[in-house]
Amino acid sequence: MSVPMLLTPLDAQSPDEHMQNCAAAATLNYGTGNELLEASATITTCKPTQRQFNVRLEKPLAKDEQLALTGDVKALGEWQLSRCVPLERGQDDFSWQTTVLLQSCRQLEYRYFVYVEDDAGNKQIRRWETHFKPRSLGPCTELSCSQLDVFGITSDTQQVHRGWLNHEVIVQLKFNAEKMFQVHDIETFDPQHVQLKVVPVEQTAGLKVEYTKQEYGRSQLQEQPVFGVPYTKNDIVIFHITLPLEKVMTQRFRLDCYNMANELLGSASLASAEMNGSEGLLQLHIKSSRDSQETLARLRLPYVLVQPYQYSALDFKTTYAHYWPKSWPNLDVGHRGNGKSYIAEAPIERENTIASFLSAHEHHADMIELDVHLTADGIPVIYHDFGLRTAPPGKQITKPEQLEYVLIKDINYELLKRLRIFSVINGREVREYPSHNAEPRPEHRIFPRLEEVLVQLPKSLGIDVEIKWPQRRNGGGSEAEQTIDKNFFADRVLHLVIRLGCGRPIIFSSFDADMCTMLRFKQNIFPVMFLTQGETKKWQPFNDLRTRNFLAAINNAQAFELAGTAPHAEDFLHENAAQMLQQAKDQGQIAVIWGDDCNSKERVKYFTKIGATATCYDRSDLFMPEGKQRAFFNSPALLKEFEAQCRI
Repeated sequence: MSVPMLLTPLDAQSPDEHMQNCAAAATLNYGTGNELLEASATITTCKPTQRQFNVRLEKPLAKDEQLALTGDVKALGEWQLSRCVPLERGQDDFSWQTTVLLQSCRQLEYRYFVYVEDDAGNKQIRRWETHFKPRSLGPCTELSCSQLDVFGITSDTQQVHRGWLNHEVIVQLKFNAEKMFQVHDIETFDPQHVQLKVVPVEQTAGLKVEYTKQEYGRSQLQEQPVFGVPYTKNDIVIFHITLPLEKVMTQRFRLDCYNMANELLGSASLASAEMNGSEGLLQLHIKSSRDSQETLARLRLPYVLVQPYQYSALDFKTTYAHYWPKSWPNLDVGHRGNGKSYIAEAPIERENTIASFLSAHEHHADMIELDVHLTADGIPVIYHDFGLRTAPPGKQITKPEQLEYVLIKDINYELLKRLRIFSVINGREVREYPSHNAEPRPEHRIFPRLEEVLVQLPKSLGIDVEIKWPQRRNGGGSEAEQTIDKNFFADRVLHLVIRLGCGRPIIFSSFDADMCTMLRFKQNIFPVMFLTQGETKKWQPFNDLRTRNFLAAINNAQAFELAGTAPHAEDFLHENAAQMLQQAKDQGQIAVIWGDDCNSKERVKYFTKIGATATCYDRSDLFMPEGKQRAFFNSPALLKEFEAQCRI
């Protein structure tokens, strides 16, 4: 689906111009066939009225799927999944209807969604209407009023997305690396010409197996072919399994392998109970279909398991997960606040501190980017690197080799605040910075908690919350060790952002494709971007093929309905850059460009010209476009759009 656009695409507007257009748009009818009935001036009391909802589908639902309704009043379930109003099938598979007793004199809001029930009676949201504005239902002057809608279409705009997890999990089996199979006999089993299919050993309500084969414009999740998905080396194929929560420890699957003539070659068994923790590597033996004692190949198969967000239930009231109107201008994003500071010519404020974020805002940055880690005691803190260089108290340090390197995930927060902090400039000069506890100015303290940042930054400053998760390198090894559970990490950060970050523009990003998937399916409030280094000469490539180039990032974003990508600037320093960015736009995605190659006024102007949604760069004080008078979100009227994020 395309990214929802509240307004007709226009040239860049000021915040106030944008809101004037929004106000005009708000008077429109938000539903096909939804002519609002004007209340009679003579109505003085609210009388119960039978409201009939009739819905047409563009294609029939699956056999186990059900259409439902929810809205902003008790009779419509008050946006809660558990209290929704089911509809009944009409005269054909395309028609659904229900009747609800509602107040006659007030305007209501509502949405439709598709769900299935598992054996325990828990509902899974398959698809729901994700327009920024819910449907609107006007007062009714009759004893009975009828409503005719088309599922997913309001104001002639189609907007439907997958739901978020509630009582189910997602298991993904990932063919996303170069070396997956170890084959014993290439004549018998050729991994360059094989078709793969994941088959549940036992069918159960609420279990669904889909796949994505990531190709530009065709990466959406879909049903498996009868004889499996064609796969060859360097293809990116991911099996996406939705499974009731109570079946995680008991469900078994079979990976069937067919040749290109649709003949079964062999199979491997796997069980969800073998998946320890949020991610890992399964060692599978593909046994011959003719001789179960013969092993045709061995397969190293990575998996990720996405659990529901654990802290609170979410609802259908609103979503910003795909909200980035075309009318917004190209935005300026302050990298780590006002830029990197552990370098030779650094800004006054240290990076990733509240002072640095406020400095960027003072110089009219629309958003800032920050980096989030989790300490050993589960505190989300802001710092760029996975670890830090330190030394014991009182020890004199003159050479880099005298320093110790420790990972943030191994240190509790109180100890972290006491540590001495060093950097090595140009590979040889050792420089010490005040520790958190030694800095008397609170806003300049290193390692601020994410909670402090969300509370202290003005809401007119948007935030790109980058979740730091180490990547495995293609040549071997990893950026850092990580022993914290990935679902726990994601939930800890989400808990703070949902509770304290509402009412402002916020977007999540991560270099880890699976973390992006988690953030997307755990919640329905905030957008998620896939952050990639792409084709670069500066760093070693990552192992995950989804990270290798911009097109792969676009495809992965389409597969899992991310808002877009955050690609490295190095990919766009050539004459085809504008066409590349257009490829993202054609899929309804945003693209926030970042990197050292953005660090000049000329480059900021260039990336804006070729169509970047936003440019993330250091030193807002030096490189901000001339003539910019204020940050885009520095408008009370514009910020009012984000008030609906607040659930409390």
